[in-house]
Amino acid sequence: MARPQGAPRGMLMFYMLHRIAKKPSHGYELIQDIARVTEGAWRPGAGSVYPMLKKLVEKGYIECESQGKGETSQCKYSITPKGEELFGKARSHLKGASQRWGSLSRVFLELLEPEDLPAVLMSWTRLYFNMAEGALQQMKGKLAPSDLRFVLKEYSLNLERELSVSNKMLEDIEAEKGS
Repeated sequence: MARPQGAPRGMLMFYMLHRIAKKPSHGYELIQDIARVTEGAWRPGAGSVYPMLKKLVEKGYIECESQGKGETSQCKYSITPKGEELFGKARSHLKGASQRWGSLSRVFLELLEPEDLPAVLMSWTRLYFNMAEGALQQMKGKLAPSDLRFVLKEYSLNLERELSVSNKMLEDIEAEKGS
């Protein structure tokens, strides 16, 4: 039986372009970075990363600066203007994909046994909180203060709604227990 893939199709290429655009890197650094960022949940192997790097070089999206000599030479990859253009187009596709992944989570939840739900929901809660915190920290210097203020207010409203729902459910449970 096939097992679910670690990341959606195309994610490796887009992440590699993003990472190389931020900082020229060796293939091994990319592998390590993905494992670090995903806390080990996704560890693409050399058999995925190096052929993808070769393909990106061949298509002119990145270039290789050879370091070292002979058989042990390594490439430090940097993005080209063509690669930056491709990644710019990919960003709009990724926005839509994140919405689809959120919707697909409902299907995932239906596949779980009821006793597995608490652990999964707690894990997701921590994940989304940490992800939001990281995104908000990154936005600080990149968004206009008024835009950041708007995002923070919306985020706060969503947290208040979640807290209200949780408190209401707790009250209902206590009321049922008392009857």
